Amino acid sequence: MFLFGAMQMATVLSLAKQYEDTIHNYMAAIDKSLHPTRALDEEMVRKAVFLVRHDGVQIHSFNEERLLLEASVKDAHSVKVVLNFGKLAAVCACPQETNCRHRLAVIFSLYQKIDSLSEWVAKWRDKENEKLSTLTNKRSPDQWEALIRSTWREPINDYVTRNYFYFEQLYEGRLKNALSFMPLEREWKTLYKTYAHLISLTEVWETFSAGTKEVHHSFFKTWFADELHALRDMLGQLRGLHRTFESDAFFTHLRELVREFAETNDDSFSERFEIYQLFWTELFISRRERLSGLDEFRRPDERVKAFFALLLGNEVSPGNITPGAAADWVKLAVLAEEEGHQQGLSAILMAIKPHVRTFLFDGLFTQYRHHYVRVLSRLYSLIDLTEEDWEDLFTQFGHYGLPAYSAYLVEKGMYKQWAELHQLHNSPLYFAEECGLKEVHNAAPDFALPLYHRYALQHLDERSRTSYKQAVRVWKKMKAACKKSGQMPFWNAYMNEIQHRYKRLRALQEEIEKGKLL
Repeated sequence: MFLFGAMQMATVLSLAKQYEDTIHNYMAAIDKSLHPTRALDEEMVRKAVFLVRHDGVQIHSFNEERLLLEASVKDAHSVKVVLNFGKLAAVCACPQETNCRHRLAVIFSLYQKIDSLSEWVAKWRDKENEKLSTLTNKRSPDQWEALIRSTWREPINDYVTRNYFYFEQLYEGRLKNALSFMPLEREWKTLYKTYAHLISLTEVWETFSAGTKEVHHSFFKTWFADELHALRDMLGQLRGLHRTFESDAFFTHLRELVREFAETNDDSFSERFEIYQLFWTELFISRRERLSGLDEFRRPDERVKAFFALLLGNEVSPGNITPGAAADWVKLAVLAEEEGHQQGLSAILMAIKPHVRTFLFDGLFTQYRHHYVRVLSRLYSLIDLTEEDWEDLFTQFGHYGLPAYSAYLVEKGMYKQWAELHQLHNSPLYFAEECGLKEVHNAAPDFALPLYHRYALQHLDERSRTSYKQAVRVWKKMKAACKKSGQMPFWNAYMNEIQHRYKRLRALQEEIEKGKLL
């Protein structure tokens, strides 16, 4: 039995030369069982090489009778490894059952005594390049998919989920690698780019979905919107290209990829469905394609059924929708408007109506609520609603629906309710003007007076000459309203009271005189 001490390097070298054939057999077994295209295999080899090059392997003893070599590997913790030269086996104290970086590190440490480890690793990795080279020489949908997915073989670290900037860097880097295999022929470039973007999106999807729940969620959502925009541009270009017989298989495969992606059952259906809709509204637009689209789903969701009904001009029956699906149905209502499908628009909007408040306040971030209230107000104005329906909608909109509700009240001539609404919500002057104050001033000036009074007093509270000038501007509008409604005696009494109450504010008195309010 050999024990290795001070003369370890020389003794290990002689041992490696003595059992050179055995070490080569170990390396051949590694080469056969591991492949660089498998992410875990490539990572294992890379980490084992790192341990060897940083002196992480120590050979302790070798039993000539039993042909057992004992070593330790300095990883996060020191790990014991035993090689059985007789059985060409390796045992490690770590939990991994078969190959592990510790076993590989010990074998690599012995191998580099008799040959070049760097050359072996380079040759081993060349197996991947040979495969990729073969793929690039065979143009088919399956080969394209394999090429693109090969650039995503490395696992994605958890920290990428928590930091959008790492996520963006990783995605752009791997997408760039995928695009490096783009065909040279111009007519194939856009189709390949579409494949690269779609497949890369599916590969990174789990990380993206997790990122939308982290602190950088808004960045992840913006990234998704940008990806949709990029895909829309590519699909538009593809739609304008002449399809050849050779490309038919690629378009068929693309349909399968999109359908499989949309049909995956998880909590990100809305985003998946949005991508699916994009392909079928921008690229797969022939009636023949759309007639068979729904049949490709094993168990189509009601939203998918409604989507194809809208595209084909068939009757839409949403039934009772769930509150969590309201966002998808709103987008389908927009599609119904674009397709001129009035029955579908009305059916979808009436099905959504009970869930509007839940959709706005539980399903959306604050910054998106104003936008969707405007969208919903416009859509509902395109169908027949009763006054009770409108009242219910505006109640569900909350304060985000003030502009739409105000426009409705002005249209109906309900000026008193308009004024009470803005008093209740303490609307600032600029907002009241945007919501129709001028129309109320002209049609029913009496109801505008309390608002003008409140706005003027708010300026007085600021106690500056600039704010007094603002108050005078408001009072001029109030005076015009009094004159229009025949209430000048009230106006004179009102201004006398203001002058008396604020008689110590000399700057205010001067501005009132300049404004000729009396």
